[in-house]
Amino acid sequence: MDLDQGEAEAIALCREAPAGLLLLDEKDARRVAQHLGIKTLGTVGLLIWAKRSGVIANLREQLDALQIKGRFRLSQAVYDEALRAVEELMP
Repeated sequence: MDLDQGEAEAIALCREAPAGLLLLDEKDARRVAQHLGIKTLGTVGLLIWAKRSGVIANLREQLDALQIKGRFRLSQAVYDEALRAVEELMP
């Protein structure tokens, strides 16, 4: 699989010096890491954790800022699912 150099290096480093978790957003990189037995977490998952832990007060604001200021691509389905996970959007 053709991965970005940084993602490939992060996966290789994690295999050499195992950590509890590897932060990756790219779907293909996460798939490769998981295939190698490496647990992964993406930006949205990290923000969900932050909301549940009380580190941030509002997930919606953070997701909106990521998309607008950071030009982070996020599907509407993932956006809605994340908000439902922290009860900022009802089913």
